[in-house]
Amino acid sequence: MTDNANAPIEYIRLTRERYELNGYEPYRWVWNDAPSGLTKPTKPVSESRIAVIVSGGTYVAGQVAFHYKDDTGFRKIPKDVDPKDLRFTHVAGKYLKSALKEPNCLVPLDALANLEAEGTIGEVADPLLSIMGGIYSSRKVREIVYPALAEQVRAAKADAVLLIPMCPVCHQSMSVMARMFEDDGLPTVCMVSALDIVQSAKPPRASFVDYPLGHTAGKPGDLEDQLDTVSRALELFASVDQPGTIVDIGKNWLDIDPDWKAKVLDDDGVDRRGERDETPRYERPDDKVLAERAMA
Repeated sequence: MTDNANAPIEYIRLTRERYELNGYEPYRWVWNDAPSGLTKPTKPVSESRIAVIVSGGTYVAGQVAFHYKDDTGFRKIPKDVDPKDLRFTHVAGKYLKSALKEPNCLVPLDALANLEAEGTIGEVADPLLSIMGGIYSSRKVREIVYPALAEQVRAAKADAVLLIPMCPVCHQSMSVMARMFEDDGLPTVCMVSALDIVQSAKPPRASFVDYPLGHTAGKPGDLEDQLDTVSRALELFASVDQPGTIVDIGKNWLDIDPDWKAKVLDDDGVDRRGERDETPRYERPDDKVLAERAMA
């Protein structure tokens, strides 16, 4: 592990060390020798319908929550939903502390609405699509998750796709899908904060922020930063002309917590993830009541 406080955290190495500590077999991260193809946009972003895919197990109060055993389902998130009605459930829930209080740092509903209103985005496809993301089987991502989402994106007549991961494995899942979308003729941008994982999976275009996991779309409670983070990611649709390009947009977390990387690295590494079964894991008890009432 690097001692350079300015260097991005090496999540692949960190995961390997912590799996070994807990007696697990090493996790096989996706490694692609070469980038995928690169699909050029047919329209500027200001004239495009942008499909948005988020992870973190995002759901809306009243929907059935995700479970922890490689949940391959998806949820539809209305783009005009009140962020206060967003919920999160994820096997790596420790990365969601900020989003549980201020969802826009992971699901940038307010930033997207502002960018659509001012004409930076032609239209945000409605609804947004949400997945668990922390799906340890990349085969399931390719064979189950991607086809289902691609069908939704095609039905929305989207011109491009913006993907926003949360945890380390979410970054891998989104990168895998970005490559598949491009192979199917849709340009993509991944907004990322786990650099080494994205370098391994090699999505076609990615914007990197050196923020803690769970803050891929900007700082919590800071609409200006969220707007800037999303806007600069969207610029990559036009500016990137080489597949596999990851652009560091020059953002860091030091003004909020100069020691945040040390805290990540100094964690005791004990696995405190929840049981991996197919029981929906609701953020709040009332969410379960609302979901069961909606299904009745």
